[in-house]
Amino acid sequence: MRTGILLTFIIITCTGIVSSGQEAWTLQDCLDYAYENNLSLKRQGIQSDQYKYALGESRALLLPDLSLQSSGSLNFGRSVDPETNTITFNQNISNYYYLGTGVTLFNGFARLNRIAAARYLYEMGMALEERERDLLSMDIVNAYYNLLMARGVAETASEQLEVTNQQQRRTEVLVNTGKESRTTLLEIKGQVSSDRLLKTQASNNVMLALEELKMLLQLESGQDFDIMKDDQLLNVNSHEPVSADSIFDVAREILPGIRVLELQTIAREKQLSAVRGESSPALGMYAGWRTGYYDAMAGGEDPAPFMEQLRNNTNQYVGVSLNIPIFDNWFHKRNIKRAKLDLDDSNLQLRQEYNTLYKEISRASLELNAAREEYLAARDNLEYSNLVFEAVNKKFITGLANATEYSEAKRQFFSAEVNLLRTQLQYNLKIITIKYYLSGSWDN
Repeated sequence: MRTGILLTFIIITCTGIVSSGQEAWTLQDCLDYAYENNLSLKRQGIQSDQYKYALGESRALLLPDLSLQSSGSLNFGRSVDPETNTITFNQNISNYYYLGTGVTLFNGFARLNRIAAARYLYEMGMALEERERDLLSMDIVNAYYNLLMARGVAETASEQLEVTNQQQRRTEVLVNTGKESRTTLLEIKGQVSSDRLLKTQASNNVMLALEELKMLLQLESGQDFDIMKDDQLLNVNSHEPVSADSIFDVAREILPGIRVLELQTIAREKQLSAVRGESSPALGMYAGWRTGYYDAMAGGEDPAPFMEQLRNNTNQYVGVSLNIPIFDNWFHKRNIKRAKLDLDDSNLQLRQEYNTLYKEISRASLELNAAREEYLAARDNLEYSNLVFEAVNKKFITGLANATEYSEAKRQFFSAEVNLLRTQLQYNLKIITIKYYLSGSWDN
């Protein structure tokens, strides 16, 4: 259950401004912008509109059709005089008008099932739009946290380089006064060079991570962009172990990926029923009205006026039709078989998606529990590494520790800082993932 998982963490947001004066973006800002501007989402929206249009088309098929026809002809040679119903060889002119309608009364409920299938497909299109949005959100969340990680590593590398530079300046003074050997200075300079390389690599990783996020957001070329720095203090001690089974029970009911396949399965069931109905006898009703005008074009004879003939020649009719399929080259049989295969495939897809979702939730649950333990261990390791580095630094200043010992202690301290940041962000990301499975939304 959602209340069975305590996801408590305190967000302390430091407002940042990029160099151009544009406000930095939070994770929610990135998600909102993507929802509004992403081209794939817009295309999926068009697909949903097409499903809606198809639903309207299927409903319109229930309405009777209505048509108005007219024909005119000039006859030569043998023809039938409609006034006397006798054979004539005189030229004559005939003009007919026809208004007719027809409606299907019963065809095995095929049209009703087509409407139901179209309605479920339209709902499936809406769910597909949500699924596309969730996939985009997941990519943005991961890219955002990768950028935070790269930024944190770059800041730590910069701090470590500054510490090493300070030691280099101090060692240079000691060498000039004869209190330290040049070998120690060379070792410190080597460490400075190594730390500068790490800083350069970390800075490059920041640029790459920033560019990846910009590409996901599909920002315009040259648009200024930066993200807000989040200092997150996680109350990990309040976290309880999560249950994959309880999360799965909630997720299977709300996630759009599951809903897409469920709606597709129901739509294909209706399509199968429609195909079966189309192979049954069809009962219809039709009605019509017609009239006409005739001019025998005989010498000295004037035909009745046009409007008078139209009134006098009026004919109405109504009828019922029955169409019983006997043999259609197995057309309907093949359609039924194809619809059954589509339905079987949808059922298998749905079962496969259930299995995949359960595996993802089980892995996310294990990773969340593991991330908590890693975070606590990384926090203790940082405290220990900090104490060790401070002790070695004091010894190095007093000459009781050499440059190699100092370099090793600093490396361990740097590694501990990076590990704490990594586990902190991973824990936060896993919490967001579990929250998505429980709420169906990546929004904060």
